[in-house]
Amino acid sequence: MKLARKITLALVLLAFAVIAGLETVEVQRELARSALDMRNDHRLLGYTVGGAFVRTWELEGEDEARAVLANANRLQEQVRLGWLWLDMPEATQLPPDQLQALRSGWDTSYEDHSHEISLLRSFTPIIVGERRGAIEVTEPLTEQLLHVRQTVVGTAVATGAITLAFLLVAMAMGRRLVGRPVEQLVGLAHRIGQGDLGARVHLTQKDELATLADAMNQMASGLATARAQVAAETAARLATLEHLRHADRLGTVGKLASGVAHELGTPLNVVLGRAKMIASGEAEGEETKECARIISQQVQHMTAIIRQLLDFARRRTPRRAPENLNELVERTLTLLRPMATRRNIVLASEAPGPVNLEVDAGQIQQALTNLMVNGMHAMKRPGTLRVRLGREHALPPADLGGPEREWVRMDVTDEGEGISPEALPRIFEPFFTTKDVGEGTGLGLSVSYGLIRDHGGWISVSSEPGRGSCFSIFLPPEAKETEEAKA
Repeated sequence: MKLARKITLALVLLAFAVIAGLETVEVQRELARSALDMRNDHRLLGYTVGGAFVRTWELEGEDEARAVLANANRLQEQVRLGWLWLDMPEATQLPPDQLQALRSGWDTSYEDHSHEISLLRSFTPIIVGERRGAIEVTEPLTEQLLHVRQTVVGTAVATGAITLAFLLVAMAMGRRLVGRPVEQLVGLAHRIGQGDLGARVHLTQKDELATLADAMNQMASGLATARAQVAAETAARLATLEHLRHADRLGTVGKLASGVAHELGTPLNVVLGRAKMIASGEAEGEETKECARIISQQVQHMTAIIRQLLDFARRRTPRRAPENLNELVERTLTLLRPMATRRNIVLASEAPGPVNLEVDAGQIQQALTNLMVNGMHAMKRPGTLRVRLGREHALPPADLGGPEREWVRMDVTDEGEGISPEALPRIFEPFFTTKDVGEGTGLGLSVSYGLIRDHGGWISVSSEPGRGSCFSIFLPPEAKETEEAKA
């Protein structure tokens, strides 16, 4: 039931109770007044007739006195007059209180309900000679009962009419003062809940609902301002995050530069040698064509190396697309192989079969590259760094939530010095690093973790000092963008 109807019903019930109570009191007062009037009439009639009765008795005798009562009875039908000696046995049929009052010289009356029709019996004490008697006035209460019934019916009709009128007025006022304003406020709340923060409601009345409407309007304005601020802050955060990730890519490029330069040395020497042979005329005929072919081949090889490095360093808008992770791992190994070769590290990969996901290949490659570079830095002596790709059932960490299910897993396992138990819980914190000064900013692992979380996954690590570390990337196989990434 709506609020306006509840208020209207409560007011109508209250009004009905008040009116009914007042009418009940009025009916009772009317009944008491009617009963008092009847008793007064009986008393007046009793004393009037009693005086005539006594004078007639004294002047003309008992028979003439009783004839006065009989004549009075013939003049009307409702009221009956009678005579009662108080010293006769029939007087004892009166209620003791009434009889005692009469013998004390007081008039009295009572309602007699022993008959089919109730009677009002009134007695006026009279002394005839030396004997005490009483004029009895008897009147049926039918008129009074009829009057009561008419009064009750009239009161009920009046109460119903007043209640109905009050109901109609209350419904109209409730609809105007409560119903419509509440509907407008509910509509405003729905529109705000649906994201329409420009919605407003204006009430012309001056009451608590108007105050609530003003408060809701101010709330909508505040939410709109807060939304704009959050949008601006989110855009700034995303821009800063992208700058940070790009800076991390550039830092990784710097680490790869020396290895790439060394990788370019051999083909450059080949190109230089073949060019000298052509220029000096040492190569002639078919040999010249062979030198040109070798030069072209080496230039293409160098171009591919440089393009791969530039692609890795280039700033791009995050974009998800179907990607074969096996090919992504091989591209990453090719990019890092020159750096690994200089450190006498062998790069190896294991994959049971093709794994296709809808991801941002550049971001996943950046995260994988950071983990592999960190692994190579941790290896102070020759060894093997392995990348293993597969699927595994796992339970996400508490901050990510969700049930245990299948995930795509990439393990980067090195044979380095490992991570101490004290540093292990902090390795994904920004600017935390265990490297020497100048070797790292402490952002690589933090950026990598953020990139993987944007894809709905996480990175875990297991390490034992002196026996190496294993960083595991977990990605959801459905490869859908998470809410955190959208934020």
